[in-house]
Amino acid sequence: MAVSQYIYCTKPNRETRRTTNAKEGVMGAIQINEELLADSDFFNDEARRAQLVAMFKFDQRRVILGEGALDRLAGECERLGAGRVFLIHDPGIPALAERVRSALAGLEVVGSYSEIAPNPSVASVDNCARALAEAEFDVAVALGGGSTMDTAKSALCVAACGGSVADYFGFDKFDKPPLAPLVGIPTTAGTGSEASRVTVVADDTGKQALYADYLQPKAALVDPLLHSDLPPVLTAITGLDALGHALECTASQKSNEIGDAVARVALAAGCPAYARAVAGGDQEARYEMARCALLSGLLLSPINTGAGHALGYGIEKISFERGKPVPHGTAVAMVLPGVMRHNAPAVADKYYFAAGAAGLDLGGKSREQGVELMAGWIDGLRREHTPYGALADADLRAEDIPRMVEIAMGVRRLLDPNPVEVSADDAAVIYGGVLV
Repeated sequence: MAVSQYIYCTKPNRETRRTTNAKEGVMGAIQINEELLADSDFFNDEARRAQLVAMFKFDQRRVILGEGALDRLAGECERLGAGRVFLIHDPGIPALAERVRSALAGLEVVGSYSEIAPNPSVASVDNCARALAEAEFDVAVALGGGSTMDTAKSALCVAACGGSVADYFGFDKFDKPPLAPLVGIPTTAGTGSEASRVTVVADDTGKQALYADYLQPKAALVDPLLHSDLPPVLTAITGLDALGHALECTASQKSNEIGDAVARVALAAGCPAYARAVAGGDQEARYEMARCALLSGLLLSPINTGAGHALGYGIEKISFERGKPVPHGTAVAMVLPGVMRHNAPAVADKYYFAAGAAGLDLGGKSREQGVELMAGWIDGLRREHTPYGALADADLRAEDIPRMVEIAMGVRRLLDPNPVEVSADDAAVIYGGVLV
């Protein structure tokens, strides 16, 4: 099956910042959009392209990336059988929600739900599932960041299967397809949840993951124009999550040559664009960060992240309990430099590539020096562009480290595939490195 039948990509023109026609690249029997995987010769091979289709299940969904992607919404809903649409959206973006309603002209929006909790909880997902179960619709549309995507994806499956989302933590627990197909429209360039078969939901013990093909949206419309008004700090925080996904997935023991190649493209897109996107006014940088987040999100299903995210969960949980929650992307970026240094003996080459993608001066530098440069670069981005340079900025202290370690060490699904084993003592050292 040709990839381009499912993936369309339009890149902003440097002069006009507008694109009117999707641009598809044809490479033999299997078609891959040239811009989605720009700067990679790795996929100029039919067998590898076939592996790409199979690994990311491109024959089961459609992704449209580019300026004006929102204009395709009504057509995508109709393709999925919609006459009636249910809209799930972040409560903080009413203007964008109205734009989506306008884009659905000709279709009936029969209901909406906007009680989305940041870092969705069991209760918030179950509430959404009940609202969906009581409605009658053909297609659901999710508009928002990662919390909205994870809520919508999980709730649609719970509404179909019954019970609570807590009944489905783990792998492939859903025994029915979702109540209706989902179209995901991200308003940030961060989690890439619109492209994955993974959701994360918090219970009393911490963040829990659900993995299932049924969680994968049937379509994703990734329109960087929807990100244009995102404040710099939110652009920074979500962008760190996207970069963290790519860095952790390529380092994972579960990665392979296809995953590594996709991660390299994501890093080559996102690293040089990050600061320009945060500064604002650069639509091409917004596009490249959206591409980075999308590609990194694709990696979460077959590979997933590692110790950086596991240790980040410890920071998130305790800071949330203290009433000063550290955003997910920032929490991960706090510990990721230390995790990269820890992992360097096994995956220095991968981090060295990332350092080059970030434009760091590697002239005469060893692999180990390149890792240090890249770790320092991530640390610098977080300190410069977010309010959380160190754990102390979230009122977290040395006496909190044992509990953070306990929380992190319980996330075996992420620690076990990490390229170098992380012990409790190792985790304590990494946390200690960002106390101040």
